[in-house]
Amino acid sequence: MVRRMRSYLLIVAIFCGSIFAWAQNKNSGCHAFEVTSELAAEKSFERAIGNGLRFQVAAGKLDMNGNFDGWDILIAHPDAPDQEYIYPVNPPLRFNGLQILGPSYGDDAKVSLGHPHEMWFLLNKADYDQLWPAVEHVLWPYNAPHPDQVADEYSQALSKVATGRLKLSVLSYGLKPGSGSIQRMQFQAEFIVPDGFPVASDLKIKDAACPAAPQ
Repeated sequence: MVRRMRSYLLIVAIFCGSIFAWAQNKNSGCHAFEVTSELAAEKSFERAIGNGLRFQVAAGKLDMNGNFDGWDILIAHPDAPDQEYIYPVNPPLRFNGLQILGPSYGDDAKVSLGHPHEMWFLLNKADYDQLWPAVEHVLWPYNAPHPDQVADEYSQALSKVATGRLKLSVLSYGLKPGSGSIQRMQFQAEFIVPDGFPVASDLKIKDAACPAAPQ
């Protein structure tokens, strides 16, 4: 699961989180579409959203007490499932529960499921390939050619990639009485993408204002 991948430099990530410049905001307009589903514990959801990308709500496993700890929010291309398109563009890059629907980093299940999870995501493999070396340098600066410049290099790389916006809201959920074990969840995922993004043909799109870059 995504939570097992998080090995970051917190102070660098927080710094980078304040200096994003997002390419999609240069477009003249955007499109929006929605995906909804209901999942039982240990069940996953996957849906094509366009440009070969698939949106996933991936189930975790039962813990040693038989409790289900939730889902991860993912976007990837099936030809390269390990290249996850949300993870690289959403600081802070350490101890970040943004992509987790369930207990994580001090939040219990009620807290995690009780608020929207809003995040950016990459739109294509070319941008992923362009950005990922800068991400690796932030994660492991001792392997970077210029360790003292990794934050600047990362922010510069981020400014050159196009992104979409995803807001996942949990509409309802159920917990096992007397525990934080999740039994079910109904969610709605709202996407905003630049108007040049080839949305999957079976999704209903509408015009939308492009999201403002974070400050």
